[in-house]
Amino acid sequence: MASSNRMSAWTPILLETAENVRGRIRSALLKRPALDGDELKRLLDAEAQRAIEESLRHLGASVRLISEEGEATIGGGEMYLIADPVDGTTNLARGVPFAATSLAVSETPRLSGAVAGLVMDLYTGEVYRAERGRGAWRGGKPIHPAGPKPLRDALVSVDISKGAPLEPVEGVIAEAWHLRQLGCAALSLCLVASGVLDAHIDLRGTIRATDVAAGLLILREAGGIYSINGAVGGDLELTRRSRLDLVAASGRGLIEDLLSLVEQRRA
Repeated sequence: MASSNRMSAWTPILLETAENVRGRIRSALLKRPALDGDELKRLLDAEAQRAIEESLRHLGASVRLISEEGEATIGGGEMYLIADPVDGTTNLARGVPFAATSLAVSETPRLSGAVAGLVMDLYTGEVYRAERGRGAWRGGKPIHPAGPKPLRDALVSVDISKGAPLEPVEGVIAEAWHLRQLGCAALSLCLVASGVLDAHIDLRGTIRATDVAAGLLILREAGGIYSINGAVGGDLELTRRSRLDLVAASGRGLIEDLLSLVEQRRA
């Protein structure tokens, strides 16, 4: 088991890595006028991936890097580092100010082994982070989810993009009066963790472990709750191939209401 000192040692590594990603992204965005949308998205992803690999090598990290953009063994590969270099690439390329870099460190190739996580807003530089068993923070302040409220009053993020069928979430859409679709899972989870959103739902079956590993640790350490593929508090293999259905919420009452609506539609 990771010691508290070992977990804390990862925080400055993740922070410097994320800062380097943000710097590289800001430079790449200067080329926006000369590139079409797809070219810019490819450039942003490639530059962010390069920044992560270069930073980890410079900092002497010993990790197996599992990233949405590729894999690499750095140093001795002692730990697992799960990364989405840019979560919300389309937002970033089009100028929608909601995108992040997401980094999590795990002792094992499963989410249950995660010991530290960090999500940085690529626009503002705001940082959400967590260490296993020690809590979660936005900047230097502890964060916690919002208090209990009925679904009708809850602010809920639902991802139905990329041609996803509506049937699984029709019950939620009918019952929840305050819906949003933000386009960045990592930041959406951090907003649930910090009490801005009450829940985040993605039942498309396409979201990756790399998208959410850091956000789920942050949510759990803040005091929130999540369901992976229908299992509350479920575990997840940390590979580029891993996909999941996700329901995340501020507390048990709300997640039970959401899962009940989802199951009714799937019955």
